[in-house]
Amino acid sequence: MRIEAFTEGKNLDDPDANEDQLLILPGRGYAVIDGVTDRTGHRYDGMLAGRMAGLLVRDATVAFLLGPANHDLHPERLVAHVSTAIQAAYTRFGIAEEALARPARRFSATLALAADVGDLLRIVLVGDSGARLNGEELVRVDPGLDKVTAGIRLAAWRTLEARGADHGTCLRVSRSCVFNGLAKHQPDMHPWLDQPSLARLREDYLGEAAARFPTIPKADLEALIDGGIIEGQGQFQNNTKSPLSYCVLDGFEVPMALVQTFDRPKSEIRSVELFTDGYFEPGSEPTVDAWEAAFAHVETTDPDKRDQYPSVKGTVGRIRADDRTVVIVEP
Repeated sequence: MRIEAFTEGKNLDDPDANEDQLLILPGRGYAVIDGVTDRTGHRYDGMLAGRMAGLLVRDATVAFLLGPANHDLHPERLVAHVSTAIQAAYTRFGIAEEALARPARRFSATLALAADVGDLLRIVLVGDSGARLNGEELVRVDPGLDKVTAGIRLAAWRTLEARGADHGTCLRVSRSCVFNGLAKHQPDMHPWLDQPSLARLREDYLGEAAARFPTIPKADLEALIDGGIIEGQGQFQNNTKSPLSYCVLDGFEVPMALVQTFDRPKSEIRSVELFTDGYFEPGSEPTVDAWEAAFAHVETTDPDKRDQYPSVKGTVGRIRADDRTVVIVEP
């Protein structure tokens, strides 16, 4: 057996802020976890919610995998077990009611798990962390929501460039647009965007998004574009009401229809790769070196993440677009 793993936080000067986690339990299971970055600034035991979420999901998943009654690994029971652990944390920190009312305050994380269940390898994907089997079969859950939010940033960037803004201004103001949404003017948009110009940007992008994503109801696009990542995105968390719906582990009900689970005979598995979305391209082969080479290529080709790899964030100095983690197992 060969096992490789690598993780690095997006802020190279603050490695302890890494919100990704991994677990390696040979003979039982392997996973990567991506804590969802918190934008409210609240801290819990000195940590932001994303890191707290990653640790909670990691530890609860380890406890579940090691439980003698869970060797058949029912995904519903796993999700319930992790959700209970997160709910206990809400109670401990005194935010249970606020977490219920406001998704932005929740401890949220994705999970990509490969578990040993006898003659089978069971893959469980909660959220947009992914898996690749035998270097060929790539599986990710992508509801398309990130494409819409990345589009907010890119539309704002184009508007700012047309107004003569420099690169740093485009980075800063377009980031404010995508995180806060386009309905309400923010002080850090001044003087490049005032309320009337922000309203024009909103209408222009709403029309662009409606044409680009015709299967998404206009009301859903408006909710996401107006509220941005901080307040708009959470409306689509853990429900099945919209094409934009996505799932995360956040202590509340997770629709199992949004959780992807599949089995493969262990006899057919040559390699398993689990990765978080800080990798915009997979490695050319199942090695950490190959995944890091792919990461370096992306950083060289599109550091701003607005051309080949559009995203809601780009690399700024020593702060990368996202944390990244990969676990590779060759039985």
